[in-house]
Amino acid sequence: MRTRKQQIEFHIKSDDYFGSLATMINLTKQVLEKDIEKNATSKKRQIKTLDKLKDDLLFLQENYQIIKKCGKRC
Repeated sequence: MRTRKQQIEFHIKSDDYFGSLATMINLTKQVLEKDIEKNATSKKRQIKTLDKLKDDLLFLQENYQIIKKCGKRC
């Protein structure tokens, strides 16, 4: 089983970390929206998910630098 850091690095090497992160944020948003409608009690799971996303972003901040991809204009 991969650690979270290994998973992040895998996604970075696959050039899909930001897409995966956006998907996770969107899924969390959808769960929160459903909770508002149903008044559900899954807050601990949602908080844990958001904490993991925060940790992932801090890891990226400390270890990586965003560099613009060159497209047709480079």
